Amino acid sequence: MHLYERPRGQNRGLVFALAVFSLLVILFLSALFSTSQRNDARETEVVASALQRAIVTCYAVEGKYPPSLTYIYDNYGVHVDESRYVVVYDVIAANVMPSVQVLRAGGGS
Repeated sequence: MHLYERPRGQNRGLVFALAVFSLLVILFLSALFSTSQRNDARETEVVASALQRAIVTCYAVEGKYPPSLTYIYDNYGVHVDESRYVVVYDVIAANVMPSVQVLRAGGGS
C-alpha cells in the first residue's frame, strides 16, 4: 500500500461539481442569447411603429401620404440607423397608405 494513494471514488464529487457547473454555464448562455434575440425583435418593432406613426401623422396634417422615406426623415423627426436596419418603403399613390417593412441589416427580421 502506498502512503499517498487516494481511495477509489474520491474524484466523484469533483466530477459531479464540474458537470453541474457546466450545465449552469450552458443554461446561462442560452438565456442570455434568448434575451438578446427578444431585444432585437422589440427594437425592430419600435422602428416600424415610429415609421407608421409618422406616415399617419403626415396624412392627417397634409392630406397625403409621404412620397419617400427621406421626406419622413426630414419633416417628421424619425431617424433610422441604416447600418442596423433596412427599410422597404413602397408607395403606390399619394392617397393610398404606403407599405413599410423594417428588417435587420445582415439577416434576420
